[in-house]
Amino acid sequence: MMRGTFTIISLVSVIFFPWPLTALLALVAAFTEPLVPLAIGLFADTLYYAPSAGAWPFFTLAGAAATTIALLVRSRLRASTIR
Repeated sequence: MMRGTFTIISLVSVIFFPWPLTALLALVAAFTEPLVPLAIGLFADTLYYAPSAGAWPFFTLAGAAATTIALLVRSRLRASTIR
């Protein structure tokens, strides 16, 4: 139940809240669902796309980095190599 709640709140926060709060909610949601930061980054870049802003999708790249870190930490915690 909480997993879905954090995901929905994070996606809604892209529309209503500033990006630092959205990034914080995405990182909190990444503890239970590692792909949430990537989904939020894709959603934010799609929602706020401007052709003159630049060639790099900043939020998607940041979401991919957070997803990669979340997956690495999660795999280490499951293998019990981090204590």
